[in-house]
Amino acid sequence: MSRRTVVADRPGNRYNAAMTFVTELSAPSFLIAVPQLGDPNFVRTVVFIIEHGDHGSMGLVISRASDLTMGTFCGSVGLEFRGDVEEAVYFGGPVQTERAFILHSSGPKGPETEEVLEGVSMSYSIESLRMLSEEPTDELRVYLGYAGWGPGQLAAELQEGAWLVHEASADLVFATPERDPWSEALHQMGIDPAQLMHSSQTH
Repeated sequence: MSRRTVVADRPGNRYNAAMTFVTELSAPSFLIAVPQLGDPNFVRTVVFIIEHGDHGSMGLVISRASDLTMGTFCGSVGLEFRGDVEEAVYFGGPVQTERAFILHSSGPKGPETEEVLEGVSMSYSIESLRMLSEEPTDELRVYLGYAGWGPGQLAAELQEGAWLVHEASADLVFATPERDPWSEALHQMGIDPAQLMHSSQTH
């Protein structure tokens, strides 16, 4: 269930001393970490928010590839990946890192598959993984773990200025690491990452 949160930011917050803006968060959206966000799980990351409501928020870090490959990952659960076996598996977040989430563009869909953004579906069952490993789609990413926030927690972080909010797009969800989705998302917002660093401070 999606709920819109509106947070009016103001000068003098923890991360941004010089920026004033109004943040509107709903699912789906992108969260873009400000350079001063010190949590190592989220440095220079883009988080794809999939769920947001009174119960809390859930999303996937889309910009951090791991050293694990699709061939190795699928093989570990007895499956053969028939796409590029060297394709990376991604770090989805620090919560339940043993759990896999699949974002894909089209193709086979399991009973739990749902469209979370135009052009982006999410699956997470072993049956869906089996179907997608046998018939990989043009756009396919596996994420281990997720990012989660309890009720009101993400709103508080937005109030502190830890994140910027941007409209989600399938193009950036499936962007290769070489494209640096973090910088691209900021540029799409009209923000120069270098200027953002110089205009902010950490207390």
